[in-house]
Amino acid sequence: MRRVAATRARGTDLLVRPPCPDLPGPIRSPGLVVDPVEQLKELDDLVTRGLLSPEEFEQQKGRILSP
Repeated sequence: MRRVAATRARGTDLLVRPPCPDLPGPIRSPGLVVDPVEQLKELDDLVTRGLLSPEEFEQQKGRILSP
């Protein structure tokens, strides 16, 4: 079995979450809603665990905080 190297260079956003499925009846999902504070906490955790460099953190933080 051949191992494939996993890299972050593929451009995958680490914080992408799939949208919630449509709910039946009058309750509908308004779409993907992500709390920027929670995203920043998750990014900080990734940096703390050594899975994200400080430079990558700043790049992702800029994407989250941009209007």
